[in-house]
Amino acid sequence: MEQISLLDEVFIVVDLETTGLNPFEGNEIIEIGVTEIKNGKIGRSYSRFVKPKEDIPPFITELTGISNDMVKKEDSIEDVLPRFRKYIGNNKIIAHNAKFDIKFLNFYLKKLGLEEINDYICTMELLKKVSSYKAKNKKLATACEYYGIENKDAHRASSDTLATAKLFLEIKDKIDK
Repeated sequence: MEQISLLDEVFIVVDLETTGLNPFEGNEIIEIGVTEIKNGKIGRSYSRFVKPKEDIPPFITELTGISNDMVKKEDSIEDVLPRFRKYIGNNKIIAHNAKFDIKFLNFYLKKLGLEEINDYICTMELLKKVSSYKAKNKKLATACEYYGIENKDAHRASSDTLATAKLFLEIKDKIDK
């Protein structure tokens, strides 16, 4: 891992909840969560719903707890994403299984003519660099359990970003040693 300095840097931990696995098949973002890491400390954490064009499939509601009623009065991705992209700016993005989140973000960013995200850190990939990590897989829930990180509301964006932020700081500490 390249040397990552936590001093004077802002990292934006991102997690998305979606209606499926592939934006190229019409799946949509229904929740965006962020947690900030500033100067090596966890900062504010928040999430917001996004109103999809199609109904949320029942299995997604079962997994995430996000229902059609919860998103029906929310802004569309066309309204949310430009503000979100501006908020991110040039800060480095962190996500667990980042390829998934970046795939969705970049699909919709490109569709809206906004700058795509190419610079990010994946905590799932970082786990491969921690020689002491011996868990059965690299899923967020497994890694959190391994490191004793509580994730009260798994599969909800703000809870997953907070857990990922804590995981990133834990992994960074292990790699630095």
